[in-house]
Amino acid sequence: MKVLFLGSADFSIKTLEVIVKHHEIQLVITQPPRPAGRKRRLKSTPVADFSRNHGIPLLEAKDVNSPEVLERIRELNPEIAVVVAFGQFLKPSLLSSTKLGFFNVHASLLPKYRGAAPIQHALLDGVTETGVTLFKIDEGMDTGNIALSKRVKVDPYDTFDTLYERLSKIGSQLVKDFLDDPSTPLKPQFGESSRASKIFTEERFVDWNLPAENVGNKIRAFDSIPGAKSKLNGEVVKLFGFKGLSMTSKGKPGEVISLKGHALIACGEGGVMIERIQFPSKKVIAFSEAENGHKISRGSVFDS
Repeated sequence: MKVLFLGSADFSIKTLEVIVKHHEIQLVITQPPRPAGRKRRLKSTPVADFSRNHGIPLLEAKDVNSPEVLERIRELNPEIAVVVAFGQFLKPSLLSSTKLGFFNVHASLLPKYRGAAPIQHALLDGVTETGVTLFKIDEGMDTGNIALSKRVKVDPYDTFDTLYERLSKIGSQLVKDFLDDPSTPLKPQFGESSRASKIFTEERFVDWNLPAENVGNKIRAFDSIPGAKSKLNGEVVKLFGFKGLSMTSKGKPGEVISLKGHALIACGEGGVMIERIQFPSKKVIAFSEAENGHKISRGSVFDS
């Protein structure tokens, strides 16, 4: 099958790999290079790097809906478009440019967690189950008819990284299955919907007055990117490595109760065990290393 692929983040790569093996990719469209790192050097997307390395025709488009891009797509006349973690809104004129339409891999069981950050919001909510949905894009926000979906159990110790990896693999399999049989009947979404809007910086700060379970969920949701935040001795630090809960722990919210390889930190109810910390402009280190370097000690208090 002749496929147009739109993607940017590394969540897209496993799907791209599957399509390359089994179908003809006429063109990959991705976001243009952007400044990254301390030196703000232009950096291509992971999808752009993959495409160049595999000799796949590539277009880095600032506006995928522009007349120029649309004309190129129509010249290619692809049968179907697959979209994974692309990052631009697709207008109706673009959605009508392929025979079968545009199909998107979304990291939730739609209509739950419509929006830009479904994995983070699922972890923040402490869900025990989520999944992946392949759906046909319409003019709404993740509202199109569903082609395929698959449920996934969420482990209590899953982080953004582990769930991201698992869901990206499942998404690639759904795309393979659908491209092998594109006559699969589409079904409308049903059930209660919810939003998973973009995460803003202030949402990453830990509120130690909350129960330990909520604090643990926040650590998991932003591990390892971009990292849950808190203040310690006037510095903004990041926290990683959720190790579990201690519901019998008592102390002032944010207080380090013990340091035994990991930190046990008191919350509004119970305590949370965390493995690693990152101080400003430093690498991520274990709490034991931070203790040895006199950066933290028992009785230290994180600000809420």
